[in-house]
Amino acid sequence: MAIPSTEIDNTFSALCNLVYANRLKEALNQLSILMEGMHVADFTLQYEELNQTYRMLLEYNFRGVPDPQRNTIFGKLKVSLLELADKVRQQAFAQTGMHIYQLKSRIEKEKEIAKEEATRRIDTYSFELEYTKLLNDTELSDQNAGDETTPAVSPKLFQLMWLTDKYTETDLLLIKAIRESASLPWHEKCLAVSAITLSLINCFDKAKFAVLTEFYNDRQSQVWQRAFAGLIIASFIYDKRLELYPTIKTQFEQFKGNDGFATDLNNFLIQILKALETENVTKKFRDEILPDVKKFESKIREKLDIDNIINSEIIEDKNPDWEQIFEDSPDLLNKIEKMSEMQMEGLDLFMGTFAMLKNFDFFREISNWFRPFYKENETAINSVGDGVQGKWDFLAGLEDSFYMCNSDKYSFCFNIKHLPDEQSRNIISLFNMEADSMRELSREDGLLNKPGKDAFIFTQYIQDLYRFFKLHPFRADFRDIFNLKWNLSESWLVKNLADNTLILRNAAEFLFSKMHYAEASGLFLVLAQKTEPYQAVHEKLAYCFQMMGNYKSALEYYKRAELFDSNRLWSLKKIIFCYRKLGDNESALKWSLEAASLEPEDAYIQTMLGNCYLDLHQFDTALEHYFKAEILSPENKKVLRPIAWCCFVLNKLDLALNYFQLIIDEGPTSNDLINAGHVELCYGNKPKAMERYIAAISSGEISLVQFAETLDFDKHYLISNGVDRTEIQLITDYLRFR
Repeated sequence: MAIPSTEIDNTFSALCNLVYANRLKEALNQLSILMEGMHVADFTLQYEELNQTYRMLLEYNFRGVPDPQRNTIFGKLKVSLLELADKVRQQAFAQTGMHIYQLKSRIEKEKEIAKEEATRRIDTYSFELEYTKLLNDTELSDQNAGDETTPAVSPKLFQLMWLTDKYTETDLLLIKAIRESASLPWHEKCLAVSAITLSLINCFDKAKFAVLTEFYNDRQSQVWQRAFAGLIIASFIYDKRLELYPTIKTQFEQFKGNDGFATDLNNFLIQILKALETENVTKKFRDEILPDVKKFESKIREKLDIDNIINSEIIEDKNPDWEQIFEDSPDLLNKIEKMSEMQMEGLDLFMGTFAMLKNFDFFREISNWFRPFYKENETAINSVGDGVQGKWDFLAGLEDSFYMCNSDKYSFCFNIKHLPDEQSRNIISLFNMEADSMRELSREDGLLNKPGKDAFIFTQYIQDLYRFFKLHPFRADFRDIFNLKWNLSESWLVKNLADNTLILRNAAEFLFSKMHYAEASGLFLVLAQKTEPYQAVHEKLAYCFQMMGNYKSALEYYKRAELFDSNRLWSLKKIIFCYRKLGDNESALKWSLEAASLEPEDAYIQTMLGNCYLDLHQFDTALEHYFKAEILSPENKKVLRPIAWCCFVLNKLDLALNYFQLIIDEGPTSNDLINAGHVELCYGNKPKAMERYIAAISSGEISLVQFAETLDFDKHYLISNGVDRTEIQLITDYLRFR
């Protein structure tokens, strides 16, 4: 019976972690579990050899036999164990009947024939002439009547590169020929890189790291960005494993101190973090913008004749009524502008829009999910009728568009193809107008200059990957890279950069801006340990801890931030807040007095002083500070509550009554009504007091039981103001009859 795929993954992950922790006997036991029922002689033989080697290594070690090669042997043993686990994992998956492993099984026979053909024909100097037939699905190309001068990476070759677990010399020669080919178009090399990336995600292979590094070093535009993406994704997937492979470490170490590599890594990681926001962005669009758009649908229909909106007048000019329509929903225009900014920044706004447009036949072939969009592509050309005016401008504009990923560009074309001719022509005209505007914007802002262009290419490719891993019908068969924990501060790659400050800071700032405080705190914590940390790092780290409810840690870093000369008052206010959250009123008062010495006319600090004295039951002093806060900030009506309460406690009933009336005029809470009732009761105005109490309970904010608890808590203040103790006990019973 086949092991479920989730169990295979869990067992494999546990095995790897045991190897990294040097617990090899337990790892071997996990491997044995994974091998159950396979009956593969080669696996059994390798397993027994590893088990015996490890046993002998332990024997020699604990007999005291000196062995200068012990650490080397131990390292190789760990690698061999992981390499065998890779093979066993793939075999276990093959037995589950998963779609991609069925596909892998079907092409296995063809694979060997293709490799022999490659070995026989490969010639770096004549690759373009000799390999057209190998790289196309059929010997007679459907394109341009057998033109063999432009080779291509066929779906079959894509599958071969993708579904090969460990690359052989023949595979590497073929990939080398693809990489070095002068006439293989850039978009075909991009497909090869994506196939290698998928293959590496699926199964570890140091040779795949090497070839992706070579593609990256070639710096061919569009190709190197994809190779770099594959390298970085794999470095996070296999983070702990990299330590065991000196050759891979050497490949990455060549970039140590390389500013270009650091910039590329920074751009890529920020785009990955933005991709992880896709679900939130889609939800925001669905929850905040679409409801407002639907609300105004009927009005838009009336004002714009929406059923006939695509007409010559609208194509020639922008509608002057748009802003007027949006005035009825003041936030809607601002929201749409904000979403446009997010789109320009690389956040993925189109996932929800295009998710339903991945069912075209084009996407049945896996390689097409990764095919770059280029205007000469026959698939794109055929989606637009030859008689459509502006066709070539449309295709060129779509190729240049940096805010839509490649996958969505194809979806857009196919959707247009299925529209009535008139409607498709109008949409193309509108798009061409928008494309001209975007080009102008790009020129003005330098959006497509280095390194901005690289960031957009990363964005588009990551969004292509996101659609593949989230929308492909057989996505359950793939390891979803967007479910990874992108722990930048613990990444081997990031930690081994010559200076990773900028990368960590940018990532931390992005996560902070998206309110991912737990993730941001990990990065800020590393930055705070740098020799010369920024004040803002301490401040934001403290704020992260505060928002996570860890007030003790927040205090530690607010106090560090407070040591800097600038912005000290802000830190002091936060320190006061944290001490009050921890219930340490004495410390809160101490820091409040320190803050007041710096800025005695600050309403917030005067309020905090009032709060501290109130908590310490020093009501006279508290009232003084509340009065001062009221004068400094008359628009803040919240300060009226503690003023009214202190007046009540201090038997200043006239003042208390006036302030409670102001509060009630503003809109009272149930507690306000109860407190106002207390004052009326102290005056002897029992009917008015009961009226306030009944209104408090009727508000639905509190129950009669909760009212009784509040009355019991407040009774000593009532008694000190002359209310009879026995009468207080009767109030709740009276209200029960109401």
